[in-house]
Amino acid sequence: MKIIPHEILEIANDQKTNKLTKTTGDKFEDILQQTINKSSSSEDQTMALPPLQNISNIRFDLISNIDRTENIKRVEKFLDVLENYQKKLKDPSVNLKDMHPLVTQMESEAENMLPLLNSLPDEDGIKDILNRALVTSTVEAIKFNKGDYI
Repeated sequence: MKIIPHEILEIANDQKTNKLTKTTGDKFEDILQQTINKSSSSEDQTMALPPLQNISNIRFDLISNIDRTENIKRVEKFLDVLENYQKKLKDPSVNLKDMHPLVTQMESEAENMLPLLNSLPDEDGIKDILNRALVTSTVEAIKFNKGDYI
């Protein structure tokens, strides 16, 4: 196919004279306006929810009582591990090699108890006991691993 320059000029002139009408733009505006009108009228018809009057009668602490007894058992188990560590530390016949599994258990129990400590409310007495036990176990594990008892 050969391109001839005077044919290109004729095509360009024909396009200038044959202007296209904008029919789609007007239709779009009409549709848009109808949609806006529909959405504004539907907002006026929204329903208001009734007030929640009985929310204060619901007791949310029923589940926490069940968790509380379980938490107490977990803390007691952790304190038992610390007590065993104290007894073995006092006994001169027990060497450090025999105490290492107990220290490892104490460290793993302390890691398991941290989420419980964070979940308890500040005014709970168990939280204070657990916090003190966790600090004690952490310090004792550091002292044991550092070699203070050699």
